[in-house]
Amino acid sequence: MSCVELNVTMGEVAKELSATAITRGKVAKTNIPNWLWGARRVATTVTARQSARIEQLQQQQAAIAAVRRSRC
Repeated sequence: MSCVELNVTMGEVAKELSATAITRGKVAKTNIPNWLWGARRVATTVTARQSARIEQLQQQQAAIAAVRRSRC
């Protein structure tokens, strides 16, 4: 990949990382009524999945940054 392609890819990963973090924050702060059975478990599961996705994107971003440092 060229330096331009690496920069574009880094921007796309950063955009996706931000969107995932915003979604995770919205889900985590949602006020779920007690009468809605299983909703808290669903919210916890979604938050955990978003956290895993964020970790994956951060690793991808670090890999791209390492390649960019060595080439550009």
